[in-house]
Amino acid sequence: MLKSISRNFSLKAILAILAVVAVSCGDPIPMEEMGIAKVAIARAETVKAPKYSPEKFEAAKKALLDTHGLVENGKMSDAKEKAIEAKKLADTAYDESAPKLAQDTRGEAEAAIRSAEEANAEQFATDDLSAAKASLVQGDKYYEAKDYLSSYHLFEESREKAKGALTKSEAQVEVMKRELAEVDETIAAAERSGAAQNAPDSLKKAKTDAGNARGDLENKKLKSAYTNLQAAKASSKEALSVAQKESARQKLAQAESDVAAAEAKLNDLKARASDPATAKALAASEEAQQSMKTADDNMTAAKEALKAAREANNNQAYGEVATQSDEAIRLSKILTDSLPETEVLLAQAKDRAGVETGKKPEGDKTAAKEGDDEEANKAGWKTYKVRYIPENRDCLWKIAGYKKIYNNPRLWPKIYRANKGKIKNPDLIYPGQVFKIPPKKAKEKKSTEE
Repeated sequence: MLKSISRNFSLKAILAILAVVAVSCGDPIPMEEMGIAKVAIARAETVKAPKYSPEKFEAAKKALLDTHGLVENGKMSDAKEKAIEAKKLADTAYDESAPKLAQDTRGEAEAAIRSAEEANAEQFATDDLSAAKASLVQGDKYYEAKDYLSSYHLFEESREKAKGALTKSEAQVEVMKRELAEVDETIAAAERSGAAQNAPDSLKKAKTDAGNARGDLENKKLKSAYTNLQAAKASSKEALSVAQKESARQKLAQAESDVAAAEAKLNDLKARASDPATAKALAASEEAQQSMKTADDNMTAAKEALKAAREANNNQAYGEVATQSDEAIRLSKILTDSLPETEVLLAQAKDRAGVETGKKPEGDKTAAKEGDDEEANKAGWKTYKVRYIPENRDCLWKIAGYKKIYNNPRLWPKIYRANKGKIKNPDLIYPGQVFKIPPKKAKEKKSTEE
């Protein structure tokens, strides 16, 4: 509108000036008063007078426009008075608008600061939020001094700084989402460690806090989301720590028990191998010696892992307690599982040395073969070496059922009776043992009694 007034003034004023100059040398055109009125109207526009004082503002523009008409008609005195009136109306519009604009802008700044605070700008955009609040305080001082234009600019500055703080804070949403994902992983780890049984309250709180944080993030309530996220971090870590502590305690107890049991079994085997005759037989068997050495090495490693687990427990490093306890348990099992094979190798060494039966060692050609050895030489006898098949271990029942043996598992007692010197318990045979298999007599083919 002001531009329109300017254009009208320019064209009409020039025509009026030309007309007046052409016909007379009367009163001059009130150019100064008209210019001052125009500036006053523009000043009123800077405080949004069309919004806050529309009647006075429109009246000021009309008065200035009327001034142009009076100039065209050569009424310079009336034009001057009308220009002065336009300036007064514009000043009134300014005075009415400036405080209103300042107050409204202050309200916008306060709202922007609240939004930034809700987005946790105190944490994520501290400097920007502080600057916004400082500008608001300074604007209030100018407002009290009735310097409304300056206060308006400060309130406007406060609003924009608060918006900047809000933008920075909202950029933290993705960071918080990643942190929330880490909390979810901690909760899952706590559950795997038995938190449902060992730390139910902490686990429940962690899930609740994480759920609240997730909801706040979705609604961009970042301050509340941050608070709930920190709480979820703490409670999930507590649940994991308590669960790991209890799980570590249980695993350490199992490791203590398994290592002790494995050591007892190994010591028992060593005791049985310590008599001079057996020791001599063991010394003659490299395979048996290597098996015993491997068992010793596993025992040493299991004890070292158990020691590390105990030290970790003293240092409250419960994750390490579980790791080292598992290793001790694993090594104890390897040792325990290997002992039967070691016993077989030792038994074979003793057999070769004649330790159990009193027979002279192989190579003594004066040794007489008796009993089972004579029977083994009879026509139709076979031998069978027990195989090591972890998933399908040999037993007398299975051996008798093999097609090349009897093809009838019910005949397993024949094997047992023929090898009583080697089989202490028919339910317990070991890989590597060699059994004599007596022939299947004709009358026993249909027998189901044995």
